[in-house]
Amino acid sequence: MRFDAGQAAWNLPTPMRAPAPARRRGWLPVAAVRPDYELIPMNGARLQTPGHERPTPAGAVCAVSYRAELRPSTWELLSHLVDPQAAVVARSRLTGGRSVDDFEAAGLEDSTWSLESATAAAAAMLGEPVRELGRGAIIEAIRDDTVGLRCEDVIIAVNGKTVETAVHLRAALAGLDSAMLTVLLGPEADQPGALSKVSLTRHSDGAWGMRVVTADRVLRHSLDARFSLPDDLRGPSLGLACALSVVDAFTGGRLAVGGTVVATGTVDMTGRVGGVGAIEFKARAVRAHPDVRRFVVPAESGADVDDARRVLGGRVEVVAVATLAEAVEVLCGFSWRGKKITRRSPDRQWASTVR
Repeated sequence: MRFDAGQAAWNLPTPMRAPAPARRRGWLPVAAVRPDYELIPMNGARLQTPGHERPTPAGAVCAVSYRAELRPSTWELLSHLVDPQAAVVARSRLTGGRSVDDFEAAGLEDSTWSLESATAAAAAMLGEPVRELGRGAIIEAIRDDTVGLRCEDVIIAVNGKTVETAVHLRAALAGLDSAMLTVLLGPEADQPGALSKVSLTRHSDGAWGMRVVTADRVLRHSLDARFSLPDDLRGPSLGLACALSVVDAFTGGRLAVGGTVVATGTVDMTGRVGGVGAIEFKARAVRAHPDVRRFVVPAESGADVDDARRVLGGRVEVVAVATLAEAVEVLCGFSWRGKKITRRSPDRQWASTVR
């Protein structure tokens, strides 16, 4: 199985399930990891833009993944220990404390979520209005010191005011020290699906102690961009390569002039680039391709960015970015701050208008 390495923010407080008795592999809590030397072009045939004719891209915008066996056999462990390009790491470092089955299932969902968010971020950059719809804010992870709530509970109101999305919830909680939440109980509750009132107080460090996403999220915009990806690819950090590919497709195909660009990172619908893991293994994969000129990574990944520069040794420029706009600035060569893109004919590829 290969992953694009979304970084688990917390260890989830849900218990790990024991593997099925029939499985005899993976009795040690470790994973065998190695680079995936196949780059995944995102702005070519894998991207369809119905109703929009685009020129052939000047160069490839690629995603990069790593391969991991989460239940390695003894032979796989030994082979990875002696291979200088591979490694054996704690399984929880990749899964964030989840069971292997839960992690792999979440990886597929994370990939879908990431592509939707990244496409919406690209649409917003291209001047298309984006609207998020949902049925409340579902709790994705929760701190041990947060009481009264569980993972997969759905918050649908704060102090009697309905919230439809995670953004609405954050806005409703802003400036409050305590709140009365209306919660649709999740599958771990005694009465799943029932409504409950929960009093929640902000922690001393200023946090509410939960991570939420929009339940049954739908993103509405007029840009039609669809990706066809390998079935065995999992994880959220395809987002940055996806968003750059969409921008490239709708602005003349010039982002990768001069050579292949590789990108990794999550992108939310506001355009913020989030950190991911396994960047060192991705850098090893990039190093195997002499035509790569830039490796665009999240600035949020911190020390992992230094690891990538060490692995690549100056052969490829490693660019750390915090936003999608910053990444596009690096690739197209002029500032996009305070501007938006206006789509024009191919001979007017980079026209922009003041916002």
